Amino acid sequence: MTIASRIPNHDALKASFEPPPLDGSLCVPEIYDWHATHNPDYPLFVYNSNFSPDSLVQKGGSLTIHTYASVAAAAHKAGRYVACLTGVPLDGDTKPIVAVLASSDSITFFTTLLGMMRAEIVPFLISPRNSAVAAAHLLKVQDVHHLLLSSDPHIMQLGQDAVAELHTQGHDVKIFSMPLFEDIYNGNPFQPLPPMNVEASTPIFMVHSSGSTAFPKPTIWTAQQQVQAARAPRNSFNWRGVVLAGHSIVWFHIAGINVCLFLPAVGIICAIFQPTVPAIVPSPEVSFKGIVDSAATTVFAMPSHVEAWAEDPAKLGHLRRMSGGIMFTSAPIQKAIGDHLCHVGVKIYNVYGMSETGVLSGYPPDFSGLDWIYSTLNPVALDYFRYRPLGDGTYELLIVRDPEYDVSITNTVYEGREAFATKDILEPHPTKPGLWRIVGRLDDQLVLSTGEKTNPTPLEGILRAHPLVKDSVMFGHGRFQNGIIVAPKDEYRFDPRDEKKLQEFREVIWPQIEKMNAYAPSHSRLAKEMIIVEDPARPFEFNSKGFPRRAPVLKLYDSDIEALYATVQAGSQSKVNYPDKWTEETVYRFVADVVHGTMRMKVTDDQDFFQYGCDSLQATWVRNELVNALRETKILPPGVELPSNIIYDHPTLTSLVACINKITALKSSDAIKVFDEHDLLDFATQYTQVFPKEVILLTGTTGSLGTALLAHLVNKESVGKIYAFNRRSRDRKSHDRQRESLRIRGYDENIADSSKVLFVDGSLTKEGIGMDNQDLEDEIRSSVTHIMHIAWRVDWKLSLGTFQDCVDGVLGLVRFALSSPRQTLPRFIFASSIAVLRNHDAASPAIEVPIVDPKVPLGQGYAESKWAAESILYAARERTCLRPTIVRIGQISGGVNGAWNHSDWVPAIVKSSVTLGCFPIVDGVCSWLGVEDMAKALIDAKDSEAATLHLVHPRPMHWSVLADVCSKELGLTLVPYSEWVARLKAQFEHEVAGQRKALLLPAGMLLNFLEAAQFKTQGGRIDEEAFGFAKISVAKMLEVSPTLCEARQLTCDDVRRWIEFWKSVGFL
Repeated sequence: MTIASRIPNHDALKASFEPPPLDGSLCVPEIYDWHATHNPDYPLFVYNSNFSPDSLVQKGGSLTIHTYASVAAAAHKAGRYVACLTGVPLDGDTKPIVAVLASSDSITFFTTLLGMMRAEIVPFLISPRNSAVAAAHLLKVQDVHHLLLSSDPHIMQLGQDAVAELHTQGHDVKIFSMPLFEDIYNGNPFQPLPPMNVEASTPIFMVHSSGSTAFPKPTIWTAQQQVQAARAPRNSFNWRGVVLAGHSIVWFHIAGINVCLFLPAVGIICAIFQPTVPAIVPSPEVSFKGIVDSAATTVFAMPSHVEAWAEDPAKLGHLRRMSGGIMFTSAPIQKAIGDHLCHVGVKIYNVYGMSETGVLSGYPPDFSGLDWIYSTLNPVALDYFRYRPLGDGTYELLIVRDPEYDVSITNTVYEGREAFATKDILEPHPTKPGLWRIVGRLDDQLVLSTGEKTNPTPLEGILRAHPLVKDSVMFGHGRFQNGIIVAPKDEYRFDPRDEKKLQEFREVIWPQIEKMNAYAPSHSRLAKEMIIVEDPARPFEFNSKGFPRRAPVLKLYDSDIEALYATVQAGSQSKVNYPDKWTEETVYRFVADVVHGTMRMKVTDDQDFFQYGCDSLQATWVRNELVNALRETKILPPGVELPSNIIYDHPTLTSLVACINKITALKSSDAIKVFDEHDLLDFATQYTQVFPKEVILLTGTTGSLGTALLAHLVNKESVGKIYAFNRRSRDRKSHDRQRESLRIRGYDENIADSSKVLFVDGSLTKEGIGMDNQDLEDEIRSSVTHIMHIAWRVDWKLSLGTFQDCVDGVLGLVRFALSSPRQTLPRFIFASSIAVLRNHDAASPAIEVPIVDPKVPLGQGYAESKWAAESILYAARERTCLRPTIVRIGQISGGVNGAWNHSDWVPAIVKSSVTLGCFPIVDGVCSWLGVEDMAKALIDAKDSEAATLHLVHPRPMHWSVLADVCSKELGLTLVPYSEWVARLKAQFEHEVAGQRKALLLPAGMLLNFLEAAQFKTQGGRIDEEAFGFAKISVAKMLEVSPTLCEARQLTCDDVRRWIEFWKSVGFL
């Protein structure tokens, strides 16, 4: 054990980690012993010894580190401790199973489990979330007579109740105390356990299923299965030295056990809470403090924690900076929350597995942005996966048993081989082969009497998001329509026999039910009257994962369900004969009879049903009767539904008869879509067309960013006019230059000919926009709604004085905007640069606020000029009615066809590398953003109220991606950055001809910058910005720009496009 302020020699440890053999020659407990010999000083667990869950500020830097040597020694002590305590002989050929029912701290639980396995005592991990009856069932079915309990009162009570239950059945179990941390981590010498004598099929530990549909079922894991699980993450990612926040890991769950199995395989360091009695409860808030405190780069979390963190913008900022993101398992995350996390730049990985198999997904799966609900499948097991078609585009996953791949349980035969049918329903990604998502369970499916199927799992998940709802269980198997039993949260429980409270509760949760109905197929939608509410006297029974046990709940409420269907059936039996022929006359008579018979009163043709006493239950009965009649007479085919709101949309006899006439004429329910989203849009459009369109004054349209902006603005429906403002040219017209710029950058040249675009030549001065045509200037002044100022000279070598005219132009545009006769002054968007942050303190990310200290941009004319322009705009914002928005943009990378100005510093490095024959290795990442996304994000921001925004990529690309592609595509050797700079300097100084220098070694013109970057990057971390650039916060911009939220991370394909473009223009 070591005490330090940080993990000592972290980088050296990562490099020195020796991976263990995973060929089956060692089982996992033996692998820990192997590490104690080969990687004795490598950290396995770290925690803050001064961590306080109740303190907002930690007491500081005391990090306790447990290495493989210390953990393995403690495991041997734990094995002997349990053997001595329970009387299990260490030298016996067969040893009894010892159950563990505990909520001890992480390192004590982990080490006890490891020690038992190393002593060949099979631990049976029982979830404390079980009922006493379920725990007793598990102990009896496996003939367990030894039970380890932790000292927590609720654990002791649960264990004693289970043992008492078994005693009445003639099955006796002895209770023993779980070891404490001090019992096994005490610094005393340890006596090694006898060598293990296990085969591939030898049981090593036991877990159990969650028991969703019945009692939980035990599952035995063998030595072979352990090694299979350990192999899972080996080839997916370089895990060496990664600090994984495991504060919320549930070690008695199969997810926790799998962490135990893969930690030694790949060199992950697990951050946990310090050992205490009782153990620190991992609430979302406390777990997050642990993440921050441990400087973890990835986290293994429960979905409930992730959903809680998503509500706090400050936490999102930290999670976004974690390079490894969040792995979650055991339950789904609400899709809206997961999408939001991805939008703001947090990586989330959906890890899929089960007690019987362990992890079945890739580990972690590839980050796929908004496809986060999908997972890749474990490459170690792919050869043994089979997919049984279910006839609706979904599949059941099966795993066949093989000498090379063992499964705990087989329950079917598939293709002549024993297999485990998971009963999980998988749906493939529509466009990305290899990605799958879990959409439900076969044993949860409800098959209606019509033959249509309902998958209740995602629907119940949607309802679970309501703040008043604890959980729910859908029903309807073999019935005509579905219903649902809803369990309110404890503080909202009431007696459902109180009709008033029942109706009020239904009304409160109805908007969430409507979200369910919007997601569900039509046959699965719920009516308000099909909601049963949990009786506090008959509470739901929950499984170890915290979900309702479906079968017991449905059995408990069987009489309520029967009564509800009887009520619905009685109400719908209007005893009306169906028409033999559907004519206008018979339709009218039939519909009128159904309505009058249901309402028990007559209404005239144009009287609203609901104004004359029709309620929602009666509306449901009318709809059901119409559906039955149309199906019986073959007007509607099986599986085709009427909308659940048909009576509400047609609440008079006249409108409802007309609707049914359309259906009978066309024999399709499509006929009743008389008012859909398109109709609503058309209805609103007649009013919205009266508003004027946007008029944009856009400067610098022939540059890279200006061209992209012009192309996208032209295509925006809301934009009516674009004044493309550029400097006068003696040689060519702006229109011709624009066509060429569009063509070079992969856009349609004809954009320049759009009727929306008017090219304006002029010069920006202190006084305004200098134009020869006063009438046109007045036209622009009186009509422009947005000024987007992009034009600026780009040259890092020039002094501030050279940029005087650029700064003057900003003042002129401000004066021009203030002279507008419009009631609302134009929006003003200025494209500044992150160069103004060149001297920002790298200890913390630069946030989106004005820069008060002129030292920050000092030292480069370009940056100083942009800062001066920002100062003008901040002053205008403070002293006038103008509300400019300053967007500090980062490095712009190539466009749709890879076009990237070869005068930029990155192409200069690539070109110079070709001349030198080598490419530099640089630590760090590049927050470059493609010009397409840059332009669209600026358009997103054009109506923002923010004073300052930053525009860089929220998910940067590692420099190594650029280096690897350039090395392969251009045949370059990769060399350390310092060596590359030295070669560049030597050859640049050796060249005599100035023009030849500039052509062959353009990076030589940037030697001052490159040499300075050499010192900034020394000792930097791989997740820091390359070349010592400041870290940039884009928190405000992510709120403004959907484009930036969804921006795709740059990849090898992008780099190849840049290279192809540079080759096509003769630069390379």
